[in-house]
Amino acid sequence: MEITALLRSGTSAKAAKQQLQIVDLSEFQFKQFQFIWEVATESGGHLALALDRLTEVFRAQQRQFAELGIAFASPKATANLILLLPVVALIFSELLGLSALGASFGTALGAISMGLGLILLIFARISSLRMLEKAKPREADPGAFLDAVAIGLSAGLSPKAAATLARTKSKQQFSEDVSADQLTIFWDAVKVSEQSGIALNGLLMARADTLRHRLWSNHRSSLAKLSVSLLIPLGLAALPAFVFLAVVPVGIGLFSAI
Repeated sequence: MEITALLRSGTSAKAAKQQLQIVDLSEFQFKQFQFIWEVATESGGHLALALDRLTEVFRAQQRQFAELGIAFASPKATANLILLLPVVALIFSELLGLSALGASFGTALGAISMGLGLILLIFARISSLRMLEKAKPREADPGAFLDAVAIGLSAGLSPKAAATLARTKSKQQFSEDVSADQLTIFWDAVKVSEQSGIALNGLLMARADTLRHRLWSNHRSSLAKLSVSLLIPLGLAALPAFVFLAVVPVGIGLFSAI
């Protein structure tokens, strides 16, 4: 917004860009900024309008990412809590003077129980961490390509030329080609625009927003499923580990005390 205000006040693009506070942006957001900036400047598009659009995208992304972060915190906290239960139980048994650890390692049954418990606990930990890492929300912008094409169109480029420029800059900034789905959506929008007379710019931006909302919905769905999926390793491994690491040692400790 600050850079846009500078551009509208007559500041040159080079001088305005120097005011960018890179520390306030994530690495991915900076790539988004560079992508839109280069497409707008090389195509001759309206730079201030392009940055206005990017501001809207950043606002929506930050709001959605914050919501996803809150949703992700719940299954993560649940997994950590269940995995800590055996350790907490052992600590309490020692504080109560039951000497569960000493009694367990002093018997064959106790040693076997502790070994099985540790194996199950490690398995549950590794499995849950993998599931959490896979479901962790990551920054992405599936609508950036369509927005960039719209910028090229506003500069007077043909749909094909605008798409070529946006695709080239996308490869440079994000180190990957535009997906086939996005290209299909683009050409379908071109076809709809030619047949109906609808402005292609508005159609592309609407479809870009749809792709972003779809990605956010998919993340929400994945996080909802994560809470259920985590029950498998936690129920089949973490809870039995609690029995082997806490219940059995405490029982052995009680019998030894008697």
